[in-house]
Amino acid sequence: MPHDKTLIAALTGLLALAGCAAGPVAAPPRGGDGLDTAGATGISQAVFDVGYERIADVYVEDVDLGALTAEGLSGLTDIDARIAARLAGDTLSVTAGDQVVADFDTPARDDSDAWAHLTVEALTAVRAASPDIAAADTNSLYQAVFRGIADDLDAYSRYVDPDQAARDRAFRDGYGGIGVLLELDRDGTPVIQDVFAGGPAAAAGLRAFDRIVTVDGQDAADWSLEALGDALRGPVDTTVRVAVIGLDGERRAYTLSRARVIPNVVEVRDEGDVVIIRVARFNAGTLEYVRDALAAALDRPAGALAGLILDLRGNPGGLLDQSVAVADLFLTTGEIIHTRGRHPDSRQRFMADGEQTAAGVPIVALVDGRSASGAEVVAAALQDSRRAVVIGSSSFGKGSVQTVTRLPNNGELFLTWSRIYAPSGYTLHEQGVFPSICTSAGDETAEQILQRFRSGELGTPASVAGLRARAAADPAALERLREACPWRPHDEELDVAVALQVLRDPGLFQQAMAAQSTPSLAAR
Repeated sequence: MPHDKTLIAALTGLLALAGCAAGPVAAPPRGGDGLDTAGATGISQAVFDVGYERIADVYVEDVDLGALTAEGLSGLTDIDARIAARLAGDTLSVTAGDQVVADFDTPARDDSDAWAHLTVEALTAVRAASPDIAAADTNSLYQAVFRGIADDLDAYSRYVDPDQAARDRAFRDGYGGIGVLLELDRDGTPVIQDVFAGGPAAAAGLRAFDRIVTVDGQDAADWSLEALGDALRGPVDTTVRVAVIGLDGERRAYTLSRARVIPNVVEVRDEGDVVIIRVARFNAGTLEYVRDALAAALDRPAGALAGLILDLRGNPGGLLDQSVAVADLFLTTGEIIHTRGRHPDSRQRFMADGEQTAAGVPIVALVDGRSASGAEVVAAALQDSRRAVVIGSSSFGKGSVQTVTRLPNNGELFLTWSRIYAPSGYTLHEQGVFPSICTSAGDETAEQILQRFRSGELGTPASVAGLRARAAADPAALERLREACPWRPHDEELDVAVALQVLRDPGLFQQAMAAQSTPSLAAR
């Protein structure tokens, strides 16, 4: 069987944060575990109260709650294809095929509590009219309604059910566990692939390639990785007993005290005089992991380090504060990014704090069409400040921040609440970061790419500045900008080879740095 791998934290939920620059997180409005008491139908109005209020308050654009409610109720077609909702004048009609289920007088456009109450009444009526809806559990109803609403907002607003939300929070914020990366071996036996430095497993002496035999005395041979993860995770400071067999055939037993574990999303690769730091995404530990990698890279004799490569390819983003803090590691002064939205708190300007970690060290940042959100924040900040040469292809163009609200049912509602702007003023939204040296224009070697760059044949940020200035308001200019260096799958080592040559040639590095200078644009 193929090797199946998972982090004992997020399991199958690792990709749920893709492309998300997560901003402020709103906790559930109730105490205890965040759950609320539902009515006799099992449908909780509190879930809709909180969700609708947050949409009305923080979404990046003004919304019509009536139209959104109709879209949300129409989302029930995921469960029963006959269900539809239509808003006409002062009436919202809900139908099941040709049958009118109920008509409702509509409240004021901005009365979130009233629309939440109407939604619960409509769901109750639909349950009585549809066997499929009646048979669905409440979380499926919340999922269907909020999906219908989010689809009418934008591509990045979304609802996440309680189980998935718990896995996402574990990866984003950390989790109670022992700190290991597992895989199933070819015979289906769980094997430790990696042990996280500083975690309980590392402190106890567990090692990579140890085979897990039992957990709390129970045989783990036939467990799925998800079941094993459930057994190893738990509240911080609780204990779990684990028995393993090492490569030497020796059986060892451990009693481990669970601790908060934040998965390591940073990999380091040494290329002699150049160190590559690859950042897979931005979770609660990214800053510390990057800072540690930098400290190790800089701990070598003067002149021994030609430069650093910050590899952001495939990085979908994550926590906004972490991406800003990582960019700040490389900057002394100036703006990192600024954000603008409808809510007053969404209008922020993030500035460098003046404590640059890698002063004087040449830097290349690698991006591709999968680099999004937080990865684009870092690349844009370093490029606009002329601190790093950006190499690769145009990034994804996900320049928005989502605020995360934990609902009373422990699900999460992600809402876009601001747009992100680079220091020079352009919006990352749809435009993305344009590389200083484009590596994806054709089937070329590193030498051919650099020869075309030296001769001025490759497009650069300076050469597309005119398109950039018009792209926010002109779809044709945006299309031409995106086509100037589109991402195409290719050997990842090509980008690295170009970066290594640039870092090892000071003249070429300076030419690339000069090529990315762009005029400041008015923020749009």
